Parts: sequence; C-alpha cells; structure tokens
Amino acid sequence: MNKYPQNLKEAFISAIPNCTTMVLGMMTLNLWIYGHLNWENFLAALGPIYVTAFSLDFFIVGPLVRRIVAKYNIYKYMPFIRVGIMAGILTGLAPVIETGVIPHLSQYLMALPRNYIAALLLQVFIALPFGLYVLGLWRAIHKQNVNVAK
Repeated sequence: MNKYPQNLKEAFISAIPNCTTMVLGMMTLNLWIYGHLNWENFLAALGPIYVTAFSLDFFIVGPLVRRIVAKYNIYKYMPFIRVGIMAGILTGLAPVIETGVIPHLSQYLMALPRNYIAALLLQVFIALPFGLYVLGLWRAIHKQNVNVAK
C-alpha cells in the first residue's frame, strides 16, 4: 500500500499532525526571531494561526499544487512548491495574527527566504514523516477494526 494519502479522509488524517508540527515549529521560530516568544503571544496566536494554516493548506494550496504538478508532471518538486506558496502567504500573514504587527516589505523580503528554508527542512524531515506515521497507525487500526467487524 502507498504510504501517501489515497483519499480525502486519509489526506485529512495525515494533515492534522503535519500541520500541527509545522505551526508549532514555525510559530516558535518566528516569535523567537522577532523577540516576541512568550506563552501569552504563543497561546493567543496558536488557534488562529492553526486554523488559518490548516485551511489554507488543505483547501486552497494543496489542491492548487496537486493540479500544477499533475499538469506539468513535476511531482518531485511538489514539496518545494507547496512550502513556497505557504511560506509566501504566512510570512506576511502570521506576524499580523501573532503580534498585531504588519511587516514592512523589507522585513517580509528578509524573512521569506529564512522561512522557506526552515519550513522546507521542517516539512521534509519532521512534519511529513510524522504525518505519514500517524496515517500508518490509523490505517492499521482501521484495518484491524474492519477485520474484527467481519
């Protein structure tokens, strides 16, 4: 069986731990860099950032990237494109949600390459494997429940 999600339900199940890892990692990094890392800012922004990032990735960016890579047959570049679009949007939006500060264009342009590299590394080495691991566990439990029901 393919380790990647095969349908919308599996995509949703793997997206939850993936997005959670990405949001926790990138929020911590950016709040720390901007000198705003404290529990108050972190907890106040966690819900809105999570809902924004998950909705953006699951409903808009994910489907868009899947169409792009299918059209041009560039599946091996999918993580680079997906992380690039997400980093581009959230580099400008997250500071507003986290601290109420609208970044200047120069701040955005300085933060974007750093966020892209950090997000790509976090996605490839931690978040994606974690999401696929949780999906594998869910499949094993689901398969076991199906076999018990028979």
